[in-house]
Amino acid sequence: MADAPLASHSVSEFLAKVASTAEPVPAGGSVAAVTGAASAALLVLACGVLQRRHAEGISGVRERAAELQQRLLQLVDEDALAFNAFLEMKRSGGNVGAIVTRTTHTPLQIGGACADVVELSRRVEATAHLGAIQGDVRAARQLAQAALASVLDIAEQNIELHTDVSGQRALRDEIASLRRR
Repeated sequence: MADAPLASHSVSEFLAKVASTAEPVPAGGSVAAVTGAASAALLVLACGVLQRRHAEGISGVRERAAELQQRLLQLVDEDALAFNAFLEMKRSGGNVGAIVTRTTHTPLQIGGACADVVELSRRVEATAHLGAIQGDVRAARQLAQAALASVLDIAEQNIELHTDVSGQRALRDEIASLRRR
């Protein structure tokens, strides 16, 4: 992985890195985080348009969507760093248990933020007179839902990384909680 944050690359550069077999990351978790960040950006856009139309109570939603956008961009790199650390520990023959929590928790953080984007999109969609931006709000929701489903699949795959039953149970519980959102 390059020293520059993944989120600072152009879309073309990021996609080239995803498609490359030279490095194991970025992959599914980072792509889901970018998708979630783009979804949140669509909500920031929609809320900005609504604010110009003097819609009531939308500024807080816009601020939260902007926070989620930034958090998801941070998680693009966190996911890649966590997976690289896991692979390095595995290659070195070290105790992967020390890094498993980080590796398995990052997709859940992405999922939680994407679930928040979905909830915000519903609040925005409930606003009267969306007009042409309704498609953007719906796109935000659907993309965030897809990103959420993807990271939950990754998290389910990560369950087996935990050697202790309580860690596996906690991960299953968190996944189930996010699926209900």
